[in-house]
Amino acid sequence: MTLWDLVRAALRRWTVLVAGAVATLGLMYSTTLDDGVFWSRTQVVFLAPTSAAYPNALRTTSEDLIITAGVVAKAVSGPDKVTKYASPDATLVGEGVRDGWSVRLPDTGGQWAPHFAEQVLYVEVVAGTAEEVEARQGEIIAQIAGELDRLQRDAGVAPVNHITVTVAPESTVVHQVQGSRARSAGMAGLLGACATFAVIAVLEVRGSRRDDPSLDPVAPAEAVPVPSPPVAR
Repeated sequence: MTLWDLVRAALRRWTVLVAGAVATLGLMYSTTLDDGVFWSRTQVVFLAPTSAAYPNALRTTSEDLIITAGVVAKAVSGPDKVTKYASPDATLVGEGVRDGWSVRLPDTGGQWAPHFAEQVLYVEVVAGTAEEVEARQGEIIAQIAGELDRLQRDAGVAPVNHITVTVAPESTVVHQVQGSRARSAGMAGLLGACATFAVIAVLEVRGSRRDDPSLDPVAPAEAVPVPSPPVAR
């Protein structure tokens, strides 16, 4: 079927064309109603207890702190397997999540082995409103602090030696993330037009087969008479 044949078929089946156009316009309009999502990422830093030798807790890094951060992250996130990404900068929004949260210990390792170099937990929240993001983030940070305190109390750590946490940045920064409405509407229009003309083409092919049974590959072949052999006299 050539392009001109398809145009003439669309004119003959104008009802299908009109119905497809209405459905496509409705789909295009619906794509413009999405206000996107709200996303926030903050860092919960684990701090070693200060001492005369190490008065600055922010500059103190140790394997024990990193292990403790990982244990707390697992306790808060649950027993599910943690997905490893090529970069610790990957976000929930980039994964396609529109409503959810995550607590991760950043993994800077390569394909073959993990590598955890910081006693920091990335807390990400995605929700439909900025207020919901702020509230959920506050709950998760409080849960992290509570889980850390419980682990240390159960281990019998003296309060003077307790690991503490701080949030950076202290104030919650919520970003609105949304795609291009023009691109979404354009893609919806293109898909709707392709679907409409595909339906018209299918209807034309079926109509042609009904009009001419010889075009149907499953139509039974017409019997051809076989002449009788001559009879000897």
